[in-house]
Amino acid sequence: MSNIYTKEAPYHPGYEDVSFKREVSKTVSELSELRLVNARYLKFADAIVDFCKANHVPTKKVNIG
Repeated sequence: MSNIYTKEAPYHPGYEDVSFKREVSKTVSELSELRLVNARYLKFADAIVDFCKANHVPTKKVNIG
């Protein structure tokens, strides 16, 4: 079917690099997924740090001797 459109469409210089809006390369989709995973890990790490800060109990130094 795309051959029909190619034959019927006139040539427009400068449109050689045009892509479809919904078309995404496999590499870009994998990169986006890795960024989401990384962001999720960083948010979890921040939650752990905040929890540790909130529950920190100051300790007393004990002199032995």
